[in-house]
Amino acid sequence: MNNDKTKPNLKNWGLIDDDLDFLQVNEPKMFYGASNIIFENAKKLRNTVTDAEKLLWEHLKEKKLGVKFRRQHPISSFIADFYCHEKKLIIELDGSIHNIKEIFENDLERQAAIEAFGIKVIRFKNEEIYKNIDIVLNKINKAMQAEQFIVPPLGGGGGLSKRIIPCLDVKDGRTVKGVNFVDLRDAGDPVELAAQYAQQGADELVFLDITATHERRKTMIEMVKSVARQLNIPFTIGGGITEIADAEALLNAGADKISINSAAVRNPKLIEELAKAFGVQFVVLAVDTKYVDGKNMVHLNGGRLITELETENWIKQAEDLGAGEILLTSMDHDGTKAGFDCGLLGRINQMINIPIIASGGAGSMEHFTEVFQKANVDAALAASVFHYGEILIPDLKKELRGHGIPVRL
Repeated sequence: MNNDKTKPNLKNWGLIDDDLDFLQVNEPKMFYGASNIIFENAKKLRNTVTDAEKLLWEHLKEKKLGVKFRRQHPISSFIADFYCHEKKLIIELDGSIHNIKEIFENDLERQAAIEAFGIKVIRFKNEEIYKNIDIVLNKINKAMQAEQFIVPPLGGGGGLSKRIIPCLDVKDGRTVKGVNFVDLRDAGDPVELAAQYAQQGADELVFLDITATHERRKTMIEMVKSVARQLNIPFTIGGGITEIADAEALLNAGADKISINSAAVRNPKLIEELAKAFGVQFVVLAVDTKYVDGKNMVHLNGGRLITELETENWIKQAEDLGAGEILLTSMDHDGTKAGFDCGLLGRINQMINIPIIASGGAGSMEHFTEVFQKANVDAALAASVFHYGEILIPDLKKELRGHGIPVRL
């Protein structure tokens, strides 16, 4: 074994710069303790790549996206299809075999184990590579630009940055409710508003479609295409998604994630179907909850219709079915500007292993600090306090960092 810290010229060794033998000795931190067996298996897989992997590799190799990707890369007891050590990002490509229940469940366990290292995993179906390579590359770029893994401002070993997410209601392709941005040419243009929020430092955006016409999907697809062309941060689309075809159309148009709510309550298998079809990281479950007779109960129709589902049980079931993220809105706190429901959020965060977005109750910067410190949520969402300029995102992020909360500036 060569213990010399000075790395020899790779070309003199006759090796390429991602040769596994060389890197195993000289860059052990890249592999998270992968065994020799994993390395041998990775070498074999390099000789049996799929057509989809070959196609994507043509766009990733030689730093074509500005960073170094490695293919069939050992990570602990796993082998990643593609890995970027600089961005702590894994890209996985799934063939039809991943639709089998046992394999799908194994994928979820595997991804959770990898994400425990602070590595982000994004998945694509082979069909997406063949049909929509430009959209795939755009999503990879967004995942890299998100820079979610950062060193906390007060030191330590690193951690996931907390996300700030404005939410915009959309009707007939236009944003509704007042948005108080200076110099807006068109306050109802979702593309311009999205660009403004991205410029302010928002980490993601959520668009909620409240259109009630049959033309909903067509209108939303056109809006999503326009937003995707202009936006360099991830965005989620929710509202009216009741089947695979709805989600597929929006994701193919450029949405990064889709959010489902009442359709999942009425048909829980929809969560599993969407996760199998597109990958868990694309599926957000939105839950509206109210405290009724001593229990937190799931509600529909903006809190007007109570269901028989207890909130904690429903969220745990959704995670088991393949939801990749929870957007939890407390209808008791929503609109009060009195703060998030930190107690409920904290309890649910303790019982699940997927990210949770807090929603409902934001009224001051202190409320964001409180929800991150007390409930340790992954993200906080708000609408009016951002739209009306009551809280400016740059100021909010400085405030959060001042309290030792890691955020992307």
